[in-house]
Amino acid sequence: MRNTNKLKILLWLFIVYILSFICYVPSLLEQHGIFVANGLFFVKYLFVCIPAITAILFLIYEHNLKKYFVQMFLDKIPTRHILRWIIFVVVGILVSYCYSVIVEVDLFQSSYSPITTLLISCIYLFITGLVEEIAWRGFLLERVSFEKKSIFNIIFVGVAWTIWHMPMWIIRNSLCTEQIIYFCIWTILVSYVIGTTYYQCQNVLLIALIHATFNISYLAPVQYNVIILAIVIAIGTLFTKKRTELEK
Repeated sequence: MRNTNKLKILLWLFIVYILSFICYVPSLLEQHGIFVANGLFFVKYLFVCIPAITAILFLIYEHNLKKYFVQMFLDKIPTRHILRWIIFVVVGILVSYCYSVIVEVDLFQSSYSPITTLLISCIYLFITGLVEEIAWRGFLLERVSFEKKSIFNIIFVGVAWTIWHMPMWIIRNSLCTEQIIYFCIWTILVSYVIGTTYYQCQNVLLIALIHATFNISYLAPVQYNVIILAIVIAIGTLFTKKRTELEK
């Protein structure tokens, strides 16, 4: 990456991390017994918006806002990517169902009952997924360039995205160290899927849909989802490699 681009990326990440952490400061203070006005707790709802807002401000400064949004929705979504999305949906539902049967807990009933809860969750998680992807893949992945469309770019963005989640996991969800480690692995794996898909089809609507799918369908504990997703990625990689060899 050129030095100017590196500095812009680092500045963007610094601003995003600082502002995102500030969103959870009122909750952190309350957890330590410090009085906080009720109105300040609403700041935490800005957390998911901070990266996109920061990206848009950077683009306005560079006079690239219109070009950026046009490029993000320009590519048509190929049928094979729709099939890929369906596979992830089916795998998530199957894993959640199998876990429900084994532990005798109806995850779907507890998470999405009544049906209106499922509909509201789908809409909400798609919107939040879209807001996140506008920033992390649409903005950051487009600018990271260790190599053109390289796995290193995807991993870098995945790690950066994982770090951004830390205040939510630690402050809001109060996860233990073991859970955080699993969620780190999960987030990087999800980022790999979304990043590779974005490189193949640069349409943010598609990757927002895949992003939402992981949040909606994969209801089993994260340690099981990590194993299943790793297996799916490995099988998909082998299949793609075989297809590429046959096409040569």
